[in-house]
Amino acid sequence: MDRTPFPPHTFARHKWLLNLFAALSLAAFFYVGGQFGAGALGVLFVLWSAALVFFGYQEGQKQLRAVEDDRARAFKAHTASMAERMLFAGREEGWEFEASCAETAVGFGRIPQDVPDRGLTEEEQVVARHAAGLAAEGVLRTRIDGFPVTVFDLEMINDPDVRELRRRCRFERAAEASKDYLTVVAVHLPVRLPYLASVHPFAPGSRVACTADDAFAEFLLSVPSVRAAALDVERLWSVQGDLLVSCALTDSGLDVADVVEVARRTARLAGAFPWSELERFRVEAPETGTGTGAGTEAEAETGTGTGTGQHSLWVHEFTSDLIGPQVRRWDEQRLGRTELRAFRSTHEWLSERAPAENLAG
Repeated sequence: MDRTPFPPHTFARHKWLLNLFAALSLAAFFYVGGQFGAGALGVLFVLWSAALVFFGYQEGQKQLRAVEDDRARAFKAHTASMAERMLFAGREEGWEFEASCAETAVGFGRIPQDVPDRGLTEEEQVVARHAAGLAAEGVLRTRIDGFPVTVFDLEMINDPDVRELRRRCRFERAAEASKDYLTVVAVHLPVRLPYLASVHPFAPGSRVACTADDAFAEFLLSVPSVRAAALDVERLWSVQGDLLVSCALTDSGLDVADVVEVARRTARLAGAFPWSELERFRVEAPETGTGTGAGTEAEAETGTGTGTGQHSLWVHEFTSDLIGPQVRRWDEQRLGRTELRAFRSTHEWLSERAPAENLAG
């Protein structure tokens, strides 16, 4: 779903053109220098440099317009997808649809906050206002296997794309062109449990924040069906308080068939939890906010979603045969030195060797 990196330049795709351009440039320098002297050579060099800058700028703007066109197509496809969800809920018994809901997005990236007009960088203003105005789109609610399920889309700024696009335009324009849709499936659980991300077997003890209770993680992952689900790195999930959360990142949102499949799969996973034995791991609800557990000071500082009022959102990126699976995680982070906050994403590589060692026995 990433719209960058951009395709290689024409010279990179066709080496013979690069060689021809270099040869012609060198020949022109020698000819002008020999025929008209150093002054003319200097003028030629300035014009040659200006031409390179101009055509480089033009190429960059062409690439930027292509990204914006792709974003416009994705937005149109997402609008059509939301209409399909509405029609689906209208004809399927037990499904409810809501076009947009700001309250549902609280805890999943929406951070109500006042953003001043001055004293902030453009990036801080754009990102903070995006967080303050974020709403859940295409909200579906139902019950599957006895569990209440909520599905919705979040319009997220794609941080890797922004870093590339901002070289060609202002941050606000880059952020708008980079937006993708994060589809969130939240299964409501009968007991509030400690935080646990399914990547725990792949990276315990690393900088990946994957559990708030090692004993709970060890016990839950000892259940064969839960362990099997945790080892499927292409379908990440996390237990966060009274929610079991699964996400998918696309450029235009999941279609109805995929939404239903992910919702049912996540609800089945919740049904596989050994509920009669999980009461001892129950955690108290936070006194304020919509956090996923009581949390600790350390968790609040690292933004694991267990004590800050926000959840951690995980998606699978891809798997490399040489390095291993790559995942992306969104957490609430402070913007620069301000008191403003927003969801920002980070990438992590997981160790494919770790499960055999960490789940032994």
